[in-house]
Amino acid sequence: MECRDLDPITFSVLDSGIRCAVEEMKAVVERTAYSNLWREAGDLSCGLLLANGDIVAQGKGDIPIHLASMSLTLRGMLRAIPIENVNPGDVLLQNDPYQGNNHMPDFFMAMPVFFDRKLVCFTAVRGHYVDIGSPNAGSYNLAARDIYGEGLRIPPVKLYKGGELDEEIAAIITHNVRNPSERLGDMRSQFAGCSHAARRIVDFCEKYGGDVVSCAMEKMLDHSELTARNALSRIPNGSYDFEDFCDGDGVEGKPLAIRCTLTALEGSITVDFTGSSAQCKGPMNSPLGVTYSAVCFAVKAVTEPHTPSNSGSYRPITIVAPEGTIVNPIEPAPVVAGNHETSSRIADVVLGCLAKALPGEVPAAGTGSSTVLILGRDGVADDSLMYEVHGAGQGGAPNHDGSDARRTSIGNTGNTPNEILELTNPVRILEYAVRSDTGGAGTFRGGSGIGRRMLVTEDSVVTIAAERDVSQPYGLEGGSPGACAAFELVRPGEAKVTLTSKESSVKVPAGSVLSVACAAGGGFGAPGGRDLTAIQDDLDDGYITPAFAQSVYGISIEEDTAREEGAWVAKRA
Repeated sequence: MECRDLDPITFSVLDSGIRCAVEEMKAVVERTAYSNLWREAGDLSCGLLLANGDIVAQGKGDIPIHLASMSLTLRGMLRAIPIENVNPGDVLLQNDPYQGNNHMPDFFMAMPVFFDRKLVCFTAVRGHYVDIGSPNAGSYNLAARDIYGEGLRIPPVKLYKGGELDEEIAAIITHNVRNPSERLGDMRSQFAGCSHAARRIVDFCEKYGGDVVSCAMEKMLDHSELTARNALSRIPNGSYDFEDFCDGDGVEGKPLAIRCTLTALEGSITVDFTGSSAQCKGPMNSPLGVTYSAVCFAVKAVTEPHTPSNSGSYRPITIVAPEGTIVNPIEPAPVVAGNHETSSRIADVVLGCLAKALPGEVPAAGTGSSTVLILGRDGVADDSLMYEVHGAGQGGAPNHDGSDARRTSIGNTGNTPNEILELTNPVRILEYAVRSDTGGAGTFRGGSGIGRRMLVTEDSVVTIAAERDVSQPYGLEGGSPGACAAFELVRPGEAKVTLTSKESSVKVPAGSVLSVACAAGGGFGAPGGRDLTAIQDDLDDGYITPAFAQSVYGISIEEDTAREEGAWVAKRA
């Protein structure tokens, strides 16, 4: 049939049904997964793609850095395994950053969906495996100088052939990772999610016909492209530039520049990273797929945040990422932290450009880091691993405060409850709280970060992969920057030690106390413009202290004797 003949009611039904199939896919994965990182935090994403790599539908609550790059990942697979060699019952798997994937812990699984012997689409799940080998528990080897030191790299392979698991490939994976039963369990949950969505697509094909379903998918892409171009046409024609910095790569003590020029022209944009730092020695390099996802997220979040995303949304965006730079490294540069740390800064600089293009519409910088903490038992390889990302603050927005204590920007994972961390790992949580006085002051306050202090109950090793312990998240329109991150360790009988944001396999004996404090979001607008009621609310809720309110907002503070002890009243000086 001619796709233009598809009636609007059938299209609307299929559009909703296909998106629901992707939502159901994630529910299946989370309910069958083995790791806390998937079950509790949801560090995985789902999508439905065409054979050319275009994403037709992606999970609306999924991880932004996982999503747009799915196109590059599937195309990398199909360059290695030509489409004519993909048969019913096959399932493809890979984790190679230099064949379109993100960093290597993110394994991408794709299942072809056939109807009447024709390939209709692929269902896909990308999820972060808690361990993929390497010398370090959790596979964050920040001492690696190339990708070979970052763990097991799997090129595009057929994990399933004709519906049967290739036990040899599965064995290669499980024999090279810590806690292999958990890795295999998560792998099977990926398969379950892909299978569930595939059955939904076949159901639609049986009801409406394969050609009708294919036309609906093409129309979904075209509709999203039209919506995106209309939204981008609001950006005045011209070029806008911005730069920000990563604190370093953990090897050389120098900042890493991300420089961006965004050029808008009649509903399309070009994002050019020429002038960014050369690829670095440490693992802060951002593979091209990661850079692509970060850019697409930032543009979409500002220009049309309320409509579904797919590859049609990204068609008007052109990215220039020079080879050999931190935003497009040449193999075999290490990349494991670039996936979520450098990508956060990439999103920040694109947002900075958009703030110049659309003043009053873009929030200040958020925390700009996933603040990854990995803890494993010292000398015990095959046991549970704690991999935890930490929620932090979003930047203040033009009309409201930034959100507090939650993942924002390129990440969208939840936290693992303290009770689960204590049940499955050698830690006791002493404190888990919002950090007072950290959100950047402004007419609208930056979101506060969180702090976690824990007692380590067994000899352990700790790795930290984070950012913003040197540079502060920027404010906008006169707003103050957010507070920096901070990391501390107190070993039994020793003085407190300050850790950096890039620590690899630090020995932490039993009885040590480890503290992790995230950066916070920048403020928006001059602090003098903040409403007194908002300042009072911040005092009451503990987001700021009386001393901070006096010094930053210039107000007087009096003890409120009519309320409980420790209550304060804010007044204009």
